[in-house]
Amino acid sequence: MDIYVDGGTRNSNICLVTKDKCIVKYRRGEPTNNELEYLAVLYALGYVRDNYPDKYVRIYSDSKLIVNQINGNYRVTTDNLLVLYNKCKPMMTKKIKLIWISRKFNLAGHVLEK
Repeated sequence: MDIYVDGGTRNSNICLVTKDKCIVKYRRGEPTNNELEYLAVLYALGYVRDNYPDKYVRIYSDSKLIVNQINGNYRVTTDNLLVLYNKCKPMMTKKIKLIWISRKFNLAGHVLEK
């Protein structure tokens, strides 16, 4: 199963797109772009846990920072992102892969642009 996620500061939305669903959620406050990207991944991880706990899932994001932090390639040095990282990391299982893709191919990003 493939899931595309994105977060955008215009309207403070996060988006999740699968083959069958498109979900856009508004986030209150004034989160940064990186916080929104993390919140989109966190939402996707909860979605997988609640709906597809036994499936192999690929989550695609166009945020190199978030993908590399969660995959252990970059350190998390910002306190507000560390809080979100600590929520996401335990939800990652061996059946879930977080993969970077170009913005051009991120279906969730295309939804948020509209």
